[in-house]
Amino acid sequence: MTALRHRLAAGPLARRFALAAATLSVVLAVLVGAALHTLSSMRLIDQHRGNVQASAALVARQTEGLLAALAGTLGELSENSVLATALVDSAGKETYLFPFLRSFDHVAGVPVSLVFTDFEGVPIANNGRPTMSGRDMAWLAQAMAAGHSTATAVEEGGKPHILAAEMLIYSRTASPEGALLYKLPFDALVLHPEARLLHAGSPPPPPAGEGRIAVQVPLRAPERLAHLGLVLHLEAPAAPAAPLAIGLPAYALPAYALMALAALAAILLGSRVAGHHLTRSLRDLERLAGAIVREGFTGQRAQVRGEDEVGSLARAFNAMLDRIAAMQEERESQAEEEIAIQRTLTRHAEQARAEAEAAKNEAERSRQEAVMALITAERANEAKTRFLAAASHDLRQPVQSLVLLTASLAARLEGHPAAALLDSLQASVDALCRLLEALLDVSKLDAGTVPANLRPVPASAVLQGLAAEYRLRAEEKGLRFRAVPSSLTLRTDPALLERVLRNLLENALRYTDRGEILLGCRRHGDRILIQVHDTGVGIPAEHLERIFLEFYQVSNPARDRGKGLGLGLAIVDRLARLLGCRVRVTSRPGRGSCFMVEVPLGAGAAPEVPPPPPPVPAAHAVGPGIAVVIDDDPLVRQGLALLIEQSGWRVVAAESARDAIDRLAAGPPGAPKLAPTLVIADYRLEGGATGLDALRAVEAWVDRPLLCVVLTGDTAPERIADAEASGYRILHKPLAVRDLLALLAEASAGVAPAVMHP
Repeated sequence: MTALRHRLAAGPLARRFALAAATLSVVLAVLVGAALHTLSSMRLIDQHRGNVQASAALVARQTEGLLAALAGTLGELSENSVLATALVDSAGKETYLFPFLRSFDHVAGVPVSLVFTDFEGVPIANNGRPTMSGRDMAWLAQAMAAGHSTATAVEEGGKPHILAAEMLIYSRTASPEGALLYKLPFDALVLHPEARLLHAGSPPPPPAGEGRIAVQVPLRAPERLAHLGLVLHLEAPAAPAAPLAIGLPAYALPAYALMALAALAAILLGSRVAGHHLTRSLRDLERLAGAIVREGFTGQRAQVRGEDEVGSLARAFNAMLDRIAAMQEERESQAEEEIAIQRTLTRHAEQARAEAEAAKNEAERSRQEAVMALITAERANEAKTRFLAAASHDLRQPVQSLVLLTASLAARLEGHPAAALLDSLQASVDALCRLLEALLDVSKLDAGTVPANLRPVPASAVLQGLAAEYRLRAEEKGLRFRAVPSSLTLRTDPALLERVLRNLLENALRYTDRGEILLGCRRHGDRILIQVHDTGVGIPAEHLERIFLEFYQVSNPARDRGKGLGLGLAIVDRLARLLGCRVRVTSRPGRGSCFMVEVPLGAGAAPEVPPPPPPVPAAHAVGPGIAVVIDDDPLVRQGLALLIEQSGWRVVAAESARDAIDRLAAGPPGAPKLAPTLVIADYRLEGGATGLDALRAVEAWVDRPLLCVVLTGDTAPERIADAEASGYRILHKPLAVRDLLALLAEASAGVAPAVMHP
């Protein structure tokens, strides 16, 4: 009996209930046992379903929390303009940004693949996890074309993933300049082994098999993921254990009820006790599940009563709670770590932003200082041009007088003891003339009045003449001169290029005391490098950027005229820019210098056109004529008149056009008057008149073509351009005696004196 009682107490509930009922009545036990077992099983199944639904809801809330944490963290990364700007612009992002990004290989415990792209969808950085597929990048291109953040679900390796894109905001334009593309697996978002995520595009899950139930809970996803229609799908056994099912026909129940009335009173108390025992643990589990759903998990535990099915259910529930507690603890630990990382990153980002702002402010200050320096330099250059224009004319007038009077005096003092002193005076005047001519060259180049006739030219045509000239001069100084022959063709103006190379060779000859000078060229792509090497004193590196400035000389602080004027390289720089060339220089002090001129490569050399033959003098041009000199400066006027008269010409010297016409019209009464063959007029005359006006007035009075010359001492670019546009011949002060004599010879050979009748 004791063994039977122990066996009854240790067996399952269904068996104990059936054996207890069998002791009252076999028939009543079958009926009442079947009914009670069915009711209990249904109640147990309902409770079990409620527990499964509560578990599904709990897992769904956890998944929602993970999605919110993921979306929030990645949204903050995409909205961090400092990070976006650094990723797009920083040249050193591999040193600090890439390690920072690799710290985001897991977010809230979920593995995430991150890729940052530029505005064209080209990847520029990732967090070190496997990169995106071509299909993913193509989807990103469509999302970037739409211009807003979005997400979709993709299959990879037979498993669903969330693929989402966040637009990056570039701080300098406040507009999308790139994207953050990230991908994470669905499986990592579900913390229950029998649950999985479904999305709107997923195929419907197969129906639950026999003995299993399925629960689906829609998820409240963040706004950018809401359109995916995420649903948590959880499958579980239909009941904790297979209930005893006894099929009975419908008509048997009334019969069993009638038979059970007699024993109902006897078993009423036992049924209530058994029902209370069966449902007590289930009610405890129901209350516990409801508290967890309402208040969240705070370490609650289910009480285990016995070793039966209800006890097994309580133990399984406790195991699930232990799993939830472990996951919650892990999540809290990860959250604390992520918060610490976020604080560190925020601190570093703020520091980087402050440094970037300081660098930006410093760059802005430097830019403003550079602009102000440029404006100051331009004003200084304009002031220099105005000063040279104003001072040049005033300087050239007395210099012109010196040139003319010195030449006239030299003719009269020939053989005189004072001739040696006059030679020194002429040397000083020549040096002053060279300075003014160099200033005029610079001003003409600044005015843009020097035309460049670019055409194909053989390099040998330019180099051979220079080589023949400077080889003799180098040998006189004890230097070797080598010229490398070349068959290349240049595209340039040969006369202007020769002036450039002549200035460079003059410098090489001036600053080289021993060794050699080399002139040659070589091809470099579509350009030709013409090089002038010397073994002279060289140029220190700190002076290389300033040697092309006007009047800048490295080794001539005393301004010795024998070492040049400091304008040669300034003229070289301007001529090179006019020809579309580039001048470079390399030098080593004590070893020599190399100047290189980059000239465009020509397609083919054009045949050289021989210069026109000199004009044949007219048969009636047999002697000097009449020259008209118009200048408001008495000394210049007197000097020109003296030199012209020494050549046998008659001179009419006047201070204005009206004065010149009056003097031409005046003469002995009744005598024929000779028309002038040469008219020389200063550009600046009194009363605001110009030499151009004077020449036109004399030409109109004579009523026939004359040899008209404008003599000017101006260096102002606008005045040079105005004189060049007049069509008259332009000569610049100081006018050399040889140029004046050549002009008289030309006028004497080309124009016969004409008689004008009153």
